[in-house]
Amino acid sequence: IPGASEDIIEKVGFVADRMSVNLELPTKEGLQQLAPNKNYTNILKPMKQIQMGSGRLISDGKEGYQIVTRTGRKNNSKFVPAGQSTQMIIGATPENDYQIMRVSEALYEKFHLKRVFYSAFINVNGDSSLPVLPGGPPLLREHRLYQADWLLRYYRFHVDELLSEDRPNFNIYLDPKCDWALRHLDTFPVEINRASYQTLLRVPGIGYKSAQRIVAARRDTALTY
Repeated sequence: IPGASEDIIEKVGFVADRMSVNLELPTKEGLQQLAPNKNYTNILKPMKQIQMGSGRLISDGKEGYQIVTRTGRKNNSKFVPAGQSTQMIIGATPENDYQIMRVSEALYEKFHLKRVFYSAFINVNGDSSLPVLPGGPPLLREHRLYQADWLLRYYRFHVDELLSEDRPNFNIYLDPKCDWALRHLDTFPVEINRASYQTLLRVPGIGYKSAQRIVAARRDTALTY
């Protein structure tokens, strides 16, 4: 829970395989609107502590932190060995898909998160201050965000390849990888015996495990139908 003491985070980190500090909402503005008792500083600080390993965080005064450990080791392998994750609520505030995925990409790069979870907003208690979504919870949107998240983590895509400020939301009819391919037909067809692993990853229908198998198999023989 954001605001938990550093000592508690350290103790829990040695008995849990993974920890999660929930971002709750994608932007500071959304957090201020719906959860004004929370702030990004209290959320990001424990994320940095978990990333750095066991010990106490000391601010360097430049929006960064250094770690002071009690064990003398910066990254203890027994501390949160499976890494950390976070969660964002989708649809409660007006951020578009591009903004959401930019936040996720930054979290993966800066905090080395293992996973970002996306939860379609459901107005459980019917509070009048919360939005009413005509189509119900945005489950298809949640699904597209998960698909795009996999492209970031396993397929070496960058957010700016999938979306832009001029095209800020995913296609509801096509998965993000297929949508990207249709917008880049000049890169196809792909010669499967010569294409790089990176190129194979971008072919719709080929997953990262299949791409690995293709690269391994063609070392011994030319691939045919």
